Amino acid sequence: MRLSALVLSVLVLVTSPAVAEPPAKVRFGIQTPNQNTTWDDLLATWKEAEALGFDSAWVFDHFIPIFGNQEGPCLEGWTALAALAAETSRMRLGVLVTGNTYRNPALLAKMATTVDHVSHGRLVLGIGAGWFERDHTAYGFPYGTPRERARKLAEALQVITKLWSEDHPSFAGKYYTLEKAPFAPPNVQRPHPPIVIGGQGEKWIIPLVARYGDGWNAVTGVGPDGIRARRKIIADECARIKRDPCPTQVSVLMPLVAITSIPLAGPVVRLGARAMVKKEVAQSILADSPSTIRDRIREYVDAGATEIILSLRPPFDRELLRRFAQDVMPAFK
Repeated sequence: MRLSALVLSVLVLVTSPAVAEPPAKVRFGIQTPNQNTTWDDLLATWKEAEALGFDSAWVFDHFIPIFGNQEGPCLEGWTALAALAAETSRMRLGVLVTGNTYRNPALLAKMATTVDHVSHGRLVLGIGAGWFERDHTAYGFPYGTPRERARKLAEALQVITKLWSEDHPSFAGKYYTLEKAPFAPPNVQRPHPPIVIGGQGEKWIIPLVARYGDGWNAVTGVGPDGIRARRKIIADECARIKRDPCPTQVSVLMPLVAITSIPLAGPVVRLGARAMVKKEVAQSILADSPSTIRDRIREYVDAGATEIILSLRPPFDRELLRRFAQDVMPAFK
């Protein structure tokens, strides 16, 4: 009798379906490129996103439009961010991402700390090496090679973290210097606002995430396989420099164009976009049914993404945001 009971128990264990793990919770944000838009549209979109439950909101850091007519209007990102910080209360906020080449890092550290105070501790410092050459040539910012821009970014991150964590630090680099630099007031967030490094360069940029970052932003066009490969680079670099814990936050920027049940709408939009942007960027565009968009986001989450940031095209479609919040976000919360 005991043997029969044991056999029955084993059979139940073998044939019973495994208990599925609950899906990972995902943060959602918006990016509102501050080109070809108005202040009122920008502000209304951020307030709508906060009311809908989005976790973060971001502007970009360019001085002329990066798509479409480059003669169009473009608001400056950091001054707009300070005003948006004063008009919101809950969302994390930042610039996705700041071009390091446009500002001395000590100035950027002061700007970021000021916004940290204005927002009562909601700032995330997004920063990258800079990539849009036209910004540089139009206004006289030195551009340099990819390697030079990566080296400047590495030094800038050292300067910023020193100012945020040391008493009157000094620093002598190739590009930047500090001399017993005072820094007050301190940040609201301790030890300092999170630093998210944006980019995809596996040799020079991604290792900086392990050394100085609290997270990595996968730029538009980096797919799930690319996320896995770069997460491994970050983990390997953390092991090499003995950083523990290693940053694991990964945000992904994805353009949201439409939510529609029209058959083949998404593939058609992505095919058309390939005439204007790189294939990898076109493939990341969301213009599908709610279920297809959920499936595509799940692929990124399974690869390690912890936050999905929707890049919106001006003029901003707030009804589209409402549909996303209603039909897509609840599956990941």
